[in-house]
Amino acid sequence: MRTTDGHLDATSRRLLREIDELQRLEVEKRRTARASDEFHELAAKVDNAARRVFDTAGAELIEAREDSPRQDEQDENHPGDWTDASRN
Repeated sequence: MRTTDGHLDATSRRLLREIDELQRLEVEKRRTARASDEFHELAAKVDNAARRVFDTAGAELIEAREDSPRQDEQDENHPGDWTDASRN
């Protein structure tokens, strides 16, 4: 299946959300005592969140290599034009 601008944009946005969640969890973990159960639970959550980021980044790489079947999307107007339809 070829990737449209919308698909790639959605994956990119998911990656950004996952990175934000990873950062939030890491900051929370840093505010807990290292020997506590809470620290270890948060460390596991950080690990899971990091794995999701890694998986999504890999999916985005694959999607980016499979150019859109639509000619109007293949003809790049300017860098980042694949994000024009979405909100930042």
